[in-house]
Amino acid sequence: MGMKSEIEQALDAHAAWRKHFKDFLNGRGSFDTATVGANDQCQFGKWLNREGSRLMPVSLYGDIRAAHDEFHCIAAGIVQKIKDKQFAEASRDLAADGPFNQASENLKGVLLKATLRAPGGGNAAKESEPAAEPVSDTPAAPADAQPPEAA
Repeated sequence: MGMKSEIEQALDAHAAWRKHFKDFLNGRGSFDTATVGANDQCQFGKWLNREGSRLMPVSLYGDIRAAHDEFHCIAAGIVQKIKDKQFAEASRDLAADGPFNQASENLKGVLLKATLRAPGGGNAAKESEPAAEPVSDTPAAPADAQPPEAA
């Protein structure tokens, strides 16, 4: 599976978190705050640390890591708010104009830039990236909190 496929799967998996958070708000499901906050526990984070570190365009890798870190930080904050029964605050964070959506859009934006620069991605800009294929991992939420596969 190529970088473009990994990125598309990451976008789908991270987008599924919104539904899982809403289920958690309604008493269905659970999350471990520490796992959610760790950017290397989801499959995309694992891929990013391995193959992604050499396949991503050098000029975007830092932006992708920062956006992914921010996503997980905000996600962990939402989980903690739900656990602390701060439901109104968690709901605000999940609102269309809330920080979760903003972090999701930021992550989506930098990942789509990388997709466009990937070999065969439709952009002629060359970023000194090898043509190797990453290991096939399906990005998902933390192991103990698997949302449906669908920022």
